[in-house]
This record gives sequence, structure tokens and C-alpha cells, in this order.
Amino acid sequence: MEEALDELKLAAEGIQGDGELHHYLGKSYYEKDKIDDAIAELLAALSYYKPDQTTERADVYNDLGLAYKRKNAYTESLSALQESLVLNPSAADTNYNLALLYYDKKMLDESTLYLKKAIKLDPKEADAHFMLGLIYYKKKLNDKAIGEFRQTIELNPKDAESHNYLGLMYYEQGDLEKSVIEHKSAIQWDKNYTEAYNNLGIALYAEGNFNEAEDAFKKVLELDPNFAEAHYNLGLVYSEEGKPEDAVTSLEKALKLNPKIAEAYFKLGEVYTKRDMLEEALSEYKKAIDIKPDYAEAYYNSGELYAAKGKHDKSIAAWKKTIELNPKNADACFNLGVAYFNQNKLDKAISMWKKVLEINPSDYDTMSSLADAYDMQALTDKAIHMWEKIIEIYPEQAETQNKLGNAYARKNMYTTAIPYWEKAVEIDPRLVDAYYNLGLVYQKIGRRDEAIEAYKKVLDINPDDMDVHKNLGLLYGEKGMHVEAEFEFSIYKKLKLMQGHK
Repeated sequence: MEEALDELKLAAEGIQGDGELHHYLGKSYYEKDKIDDAIAELLAALSYYKPDQTTERADVYNDLGLAYKRKNAYTESLSALQESLVLNPSAADTNYNLALLYYDKKMLDESTLYLKKAIKLDPKEADAHFMLGLIYYKKKLNDKAIGEFRQTIELNPKDAESHNYLGLMYYEQGDLEKSVIEHKSAIQWDKNYTEAYNNLGIALYAEGNFNEAEDAFKKVLELDPNFAEAHYNLGLVYSEEGKPEDAVTSLEKALKLNPKIAEAYFKLGEVYTKRDMLEEALSEYKKAIDIKPDYAEAYYNSGELYAAKGKHDKSIAAWKKTIELNPKNADACFNLGVAYFNQNKLDKAISMWKKVLEINPSDYDTMSSLADAYDMQALTDKAIHMWEKIIEIYPEQAETQNKLGNAYARKNMYTTAIPYWEKAVEIDPRLVDAYYNLGLVYQKIGRRDEAIEAYKKVLDINPDDMDVHKNLGLLYGEKGMHVEAEFEFSIYKKLKLMQGHK
């Protein structure tokens, strides 16, 4: 190459005014990365070419634009490429080069315009289709991007980057199987493609294929031991595989290489939490938040740890911040409601639980907690309304059926209450409170035989229930069954005596 360059230099010195020779010499300097010399020769070529040699001058301006671009001289590069297109608008490669220049300056709309022109002039230019797909990808025009990447692969099946980007797009669409196929294709055509191996691992991890994901991330690190994201991803795999020590090691390696990976600190927090190392976990969540102040999940997990440590004011503050950052975090709203409930701040608790139901209208725990709060505030009708909504969705909840019966009984609506208690014991034959309540109401409304049967069910579960023995004694007496009445009263007196000695 050097000999050829020397020959061209000698020729240029011997032949004055040869634009073509200076053009070739400029291109040769460009290929040798001698950009200043290349620019000088290309400018000389322009001075020697005649005005009517438009095609030749257009080619020189195109090459001059590339040389200026290599020097990061954007304005000069843009001017040269535009001049080339004035002279020869149908040059597909110049349209493509101008599109690349605009792309590098993040002027995506302008880049798109010239890529489309290049493709119209040369529909089989695979690189132009790829770049257009890349722009659509950045603009989140997924269908268009997929179309361009597919077109690129149709023109050049060995284009590893297009396979990789297709894999990314399928991953984002939730089509993990296709994502894996495309990333494997990328690797097939480029065995050293670290990004493709990493993306393959991510897709396999999402599929739950942890063994193959682990292999993919290890391959990344074999090719590039300083690939921080791969260390982080390997840490995620180890955590899922129940290898906390290996997870910590990988995550710490990731952070040593890149201390700004907030997600790695977050994952360390999760690993430490599982190992009951709460202080260490809190420390990691704080680091995650320091790097990423809007990290709602880190605030949420911190709140749970503060609650576990009995630091309720801090847990409340953490969950408030979670909700500020992500108002749709139903778990944070629910937990904050529980915290307020435990502080006897029922109005605040109710407010938070209402927010949960705006997000998830059929959440059982929230509906049940809200009904209980209404009940504690003596808002019986609201409590009843909520419990009735619960059993519409969850009819097999025995405790809710029991609570509805209790609520109607407090309103002296005994005949309404009875079916709920009956349903409760049908669902859960060991629900002693429901049997007891049935016994009391049957006794109150004069249905003695049914009351006796209900009380007997209580004694099957709890033979030492003193009040039930007393009530049975009263019922048997009312029925003239004096032997049975005396027997129940004797047990009642014995149990009461035993209670007095305790």
C-alpha cells in the first residue's frame, strides 16, 4: 500500500492538473487515515476537474465529506456532501453518507429522509435498510423497524447486527422464543458478538432458562471480562438459582466496573434481605436511591425492611415516596394503609385502601381491610356493602360470610344474618364463631332445636366453652328436658369453678 501511495505521489508531481490522479491520491491518504493529506489532495482534484465534469466532481465532494467527517468537521462535511448531491442527486451512496452524518448528529428526521432516498435509488442497499431500521427502533416505531431489519436480513442473511436488533424488538414485544432465535442467529454469524450473547442471556433468563442464560453470560465475560452488565446479569441468574454467595460476588464485580448500576445495588438488597441481613440490605437500597433518586422499587423495599425492624415512621416515609414516584404501586398504597391502621389513623388507612381499589378493584385483602375499618368506625352499612362486594367475587370466604352475619345481627336483622352464618359453616365446618352466633340468634328468636344443634357444634370444636354449656342448660330447661339441663349446668359450674382457681 505504501509503495502504491508513493507511486501516486510521484505521478502527481510529474503530471500537473490531473484531477483524477489527485482524487485517487486523496482516497489513498484517506484509507491510510492521513486525513489532512487526503483533504488537500481532494481539494486539489476539485481545482483541476472542469466545471462540466459533474460526475467526477460529485464523487470528489462525496469523498471530501467523508474526510471532513473523520476529522469531526461537521459543517464542512455537511457542505461537501450537499454539494455532491447538487451535482449528482441520484448517487445512492452520497445520500446514504449524508444520512449517516445526520444520524451522528442525532438529527433523525433528516437522516430518515436521505436513507429513504438512498433506498429508492438502490433498493438492495442492505446497510441503508439497517440504518433506517435503527432509527425506527430509536423512535419506537416497532413495526417499521422490524420490517427494515427483516429486509436487511433478506438482502444479507449474515448481518449479525440486524439479527441482534430483531431479537431486542421481539423481546420488547414479549415474544421470547423469537428473541432467542434471532440472538442465536446473530452469534452464528459473529462468534465474538458480546452484545448478542448478553441479549441472548437476558431473553433466556426471562424464559426461566437459567442454565443456558448462565452459559450465555459466562461467554460474554470470556470475550470481555470487563463487561459490567454481564456480571450484573449473571448475578441475577445466580440469585434465581439459589446461589446467594455467587450472586453477591457477580454483583460486586459489576459495581466495581461500573459503580453507577443502581439495579445491581437493588439486587444486592434483595439478596441480603433473603439472608436476613436487613441492615446490609437497607444500605444497598440507599445506594441504589443515591444513584437513581426516582427508584420507586428501592423505596418500597426499604419501607418493608423498616416495618420489619419496627421503624414505622421510616416505613411510612418510604412508602409515601414510593407512591409519589409511582402512584399506581398498589402494594405501597396497601402497606401504607396498614401502617396507618396500626396507628389507629383509620381515615388515612381508608383513604389509602380506596386508592388500591382504584388500581385493583377486586383485591381481596384490601376490600376486607376496608370493610373492617368501616366496621371499627361503626359505619356498619358501608362495611356491609364492602363485605357483600367481597362475597360476590369470593363467595367461598367463610370469614367474610361470618362478618356479614354479625353485621346484620347488630342491626337486629336476624333472619338476614342467619343464611350468612349457615354459609360460613358450610364452607368451614370448624368456624366456631359462626356456630356460636347461630346458637345465640336461634335462641333469641325461639328456634330452640336449631339453637341446641348449633351449640353442640361449638362443643364439638371447643368442649370447654362455659357460656355454651350454660345456654344449653337454659334451652333444655325451656324444653322441659331437666336431666339434660342439670347435666349442662353442672359442667358450666365445674368450668366456672376451675376458672376461678386459675
